[in-house]
Amino acid sequence: MLKLANQVVDAYDDVTKESLVKIAKKNPSCYMLSDEERSKLGDHDFALSIITKTASKMNKFPVNSSDSAWLSSEYFDVNCHKLPHEAAKIAAWHIKSACAKFKLPSKLSVDSYAAMLKTAESNVYYERDGDVKGTQVIIRPDLTKIAEVQKIGDNYTAAQYAFASPAHVKVACEYFAMNLSKIPLEQRHKYAAAIQRRAHELGMEVQKGEVQKYASDYYSPMVDAHIRARASLLEGKPELKSTVEKIGSAKKNYTPSQFAQLLYGFDKQAGLSRYYGAGLTDPFQATFAGEPDPYAGYRTKVGSATVSGDDLQKVVNAKYSQIKEHFGPHLADELRKHPTDIFESLPRDAKEIIVGIIDGTH
Repeated sequence: MLKLANQVVDAYDDVTKESLVKIAKKNPSCYMLSDEERSKLGDHDFALSIITKTASKMNKFPVNSSDSAWLSSEYFDVNCHKLPHEAAKIAAWHIKSACAKFKLPSKLSVDSYAAMLKTAESNVYYERDGDVKGTQVIIRPDLTKIAEVQKIGDNYTAAQYAFASPAHVKVACEYFAMNLSKIPLEQRHKYAAAIQRRAHELGMEVQKGEVQKYASDYYSPMVDAHIRARASLLEGKPELKSTVEKIGSAKKNYTPSQFAQLLYGFDKQAGLSRYYGAGLTDPFQATFAGEPDPYAGYRTKVGSATVSGDDLQKVVNAKYSQIKEHFGPHLADELRKHPTDIFESLPRDAKEIIVGIIDGTH
């Protein structure tokens, strides 16, 4: 078991400068105190003053100036998982107070831990037996215990603690994919969203695979088709059919996450959840896409008809052979690859033929 004295917690523990090199790029003009300057600070100039089991003192996270507070906030974000929970809350409270004093934004992890305390007049923490576990041990969420999944999904501080490093995030993605069927649907999105959010904070790319199916920043281009599938199942219930159509037409007013949860609530109310996996895609997989829809927002007038990017994408997939018969394989292939660009380049009579194929009149 490692002791607090052995941990890299703030900038002055970072003797290899591994974290400092990355952090300094965000604020190259930030001034870091010399060891001599730091030694002259009082205990109250630090966010955390640890009294060890041998009665020695370790001061962490200087907050005596704007630069010190900013640097401490950054280091806390990277290393807070190494601190005992109570120590992390005390440090966060004082870092957040210093950031507010110097009119600086604080990191989300600082805000999350600080929110757990109403006040923390003292910055002293007394080290206890069993405080710190080895930092090389990756916390592997046990997804067979639904309470743990729910805790991470509902409490972002728990997610930050569990996903403390890029390695933790990768493990979380693997567990999510392996145990997907064990996780209740309403928790899959929350857990996947926590993974994506933490990956972003750690400077990682968007996580793909199963995680991306349940949380991303983009709408699937097939959302409207999934709405129509629901409407078709509600032909005998006109009020519910009208409601789901209104939900679909209002998606521009919601983020993908908000829309997916709204649709999930509707499905439960309308009794559609029993069709998941049997003709109906669950609302989360129906909503999210890994990349932005390149045809979103495209509209053009051809005569009295309005053609959208979604219309073009669907017709080139569903009526490819008919388009190839009219225009030849080369143009049909190009239209499939770049629907809006190629459509814009066509002469009016060619556009009218495609519009006729879309509306079934040609």
